[in-house]
Amino acid sequence: MLLKILLIAFVALFIGRLLFAKKLKEMGKAADRSINLFLIAIAVYLALQALIFYV
Repeated sequence: MLLKILLIAFVALFIGRLLFAKKLKEMGKAADRSINLFLIAIAVYLALQALIFYV
């Protein structure tokens, strides 16, 4: 269940980042950096889950 929620959050943040890139630049580096870190954290978690599941 948690994996599905994180996957949906990852896709939503990734698409939102692509659509609102100009707005994020206006908000500053802190907002852009925090979204990047959150995306990286979710991607690492999903990669580890896939590694554990498929190995």
